[in-house]
Amino acid sequence: MRILLLLILLSACWSSPPARPVVGAPAPSISSVQLGGAPFELREQRGKPVVLVFWASWCGPCRQEVPELASLVERFGEQAAFFSVNAGETPPVAARAAKSWGITWPVVFDPDAKIQADYHVDAIPLLIIVDAEGMIRFRGLGLPPDAVAILEGLLP
Repeated sequence: MRILLLLILLSACWSSPPARPVVGAPAPSISSVQLGGAPFELREQRGKPVVLVFWASWCGPCRQEVPELASLVERFGEQAAFFSVNAGETPPVAARAAKSWGITWPVVFDPDAKIQADYHVDAIPLLIIVDAEGMIRFRGLGLPPDAVAILEGLLP
């Protein structure tokens, strides 16, 4: 009887869905505001790949990856959309960090941590690449070494 109960419990654990949006799953919707006050809706970006980077001003690795992100923005900026999702800081704090770090692409705010909850952000910098149809194609901490190849593979 104990073995049967153990097998039932283990099968329930193995068959439960993943706790976060995973590669191949639809990207959760995002509705927020950008630095400067413009509205942001992820669904409005359909038709081209989207790179979402979750970051905060206190995050050293976030700051270190900005030059590489800037290079990707320069290379793919016309063909893909890039957004840095600030992890719950006030607009003045995020604006100062974005300016001093050289973030030239849009910054999206997440003041109530809803976006972070929807994407199950448990560490930053978290990078998510969404394809033109809204499906997650990459999820990982920091930029992947093959970021260029991933983005090139998502272009028409």
